[in-house]
Amino acid sequence: MLSPLTLVLATLAAGTVATFVAGRWARWVALATSALFVAEVAYLLLAFPGGSTFAFGESDPWIAVGWLTVRYTVGADGLSLVLVLLTAILQVATVVYSWNEAHRPAAYFGLVLMTCLGCVGVFVALDILLFFLFWEAVLVPMFFLIGFWGGPRRRYAAFKFFVYTHVASVVMLVALFAIAFDSHAASFDYADVVASAGTLAASVQVVAFLALFFGFGVKFPIVPFHTWLPDAHVEAPTGGSVLLAGLLLKLGGYGLIRWAVLVLPVGFSRDAPILFVVAFASIAWGAILSLAQRDLKRLVAYSSINHMGIVLLAIAVGSELGLVAAVLLMFAHGVVSGLLFMVSGTVHHTFGTRDIATLGGITPRTPVLSTIVMVGSLASLGLPALVSFPAEFTALLATWERLAYWVLVPLVALVVTAAFYLWMMQRVLFGPPRGIPSEVHDPPWYETTGMGLLVALSVVFGILPGLLVSLIANSPIAFPPFP
Repeated sequence: MLSPLTLVLATLAAGTVATFVAGRWARWVALATSALFVAEVAYLLLAFPGGSTFAFGESDPWIAVGWLTVRYTVGADGLSLVLVLLTAILQVATVVYSWNEAHRPAAYFGLVLMTCLGCVGVFVALDILLFFLFWEAVLVPMFFLIGFWGGPRRRYAAFKFFVYTHVASVVMLVALFAIAFDSHAASFDYADVVASAGTLAASVQVVAFLALFFGFGVKFPIVPFHTWLPDAHVEAPTGGSVLLAGLLLKLGGYGLIRWAVLVLPVGFSRDAPILFVVAFASIAWGAILSLAQRDLKRLVAYSSINHMGIVLLAIAVGSELGLVAAVLLMFAHGVVSGLLFMVSGTVHHTFGTRDIATLGGITPRTPVLSTIVMVGSLASLGLPALVSFPAEFTALLATWERLAYWVLVPLVALVVTAAFYLWMMQRVLFGPPRGIPSEVHDPPWYETTGMGLLVALSVVFGILPGLLVSLIANSPIAFPPFP
């Protein structure tokens, strides 16, 4: 009997194929698939039993050639389900927001669903080869979304994205194979790899962890391997930017926790100082560069580097509280960054520019859009009652427990984040009207609905973060004691 996770993957796979061949009905097929996906995820959340083992597990023979044993193994714990939920939310929001996509809509919506299929596969795969196949599968649709629906420098951005992330993926795969072979794991299954990796010498764990950190860190992205991100975001279509920031960056955080921190605890504890240095550099550099941006989309892209640096810091702390904070912050950043990239796209569609300096006083003409801009910006700077606040507060608390006054680095960075978002709102929303065409009005229903969904969830999970915390904390296998 197929597990619920396999049914989810099958639904997305069938929906992707159907969308590609649906022609002018593609958006409807994509929406129906997304609605079914949301319903299946709701079932997973309601049926999730918690406990010390992966739920909804399935393991079937896949490849057996001599010594090589590969199985189709899937399973989910709280860490997986939170990110699968995020995938479902962003998929339906992206499909609705992009409803009026006119340029080859079947291919566009098919690639959106294919990206989400790959992300779900990454979050539930519990076999090294299966995990890697889904990991690489995500690169293909995103490459085409950027390369064919992007801006003037789309080909350069698409190739840069592909080269950076693919090279890192190869390093990651080699490291995972090295761990499995050197530890004489019985198979490539996650449980076997975790059980055998403890026998590795400390020096081997240190080197393997660094290789995995590079492989997953480029997808974060970490400084200095972050330069692909602003180019990819600026050139990508709005839907591509939403999935890139909301989901693909989370693959790096998830992979680091699942396949590095939890598999190589000794290597993690000894390499933690390196993670701290990189995290602080990413936090500071992302915040500083955000201050210098005039392009709204580039501002959000650099602020993503800043926020993902805080995620890395929470992971590096090496406590259960830190890992809960990291997962919460990944979810919060996925929702808020997706919302802000939709805002950037709508501002461009409406006013013909994303240049902050050329816009001003748009609120009287576009009150709905202005409200959404304000909610997204306030959520990103960590206003209480919005989704980023409990995540960032938990991350700061975990950092204080481990590093004491070093918590001032992310705290100052958050103040800088507040500064550039408040500056942006003051310039764009208020003051005398500037750069507003006479025919301007609030965005169409589909863009408002897509953004409104993320606004609502920002409020819901900001007021009730316990819905996510209880899910994460009910998975002891995800948070073992650290050395």
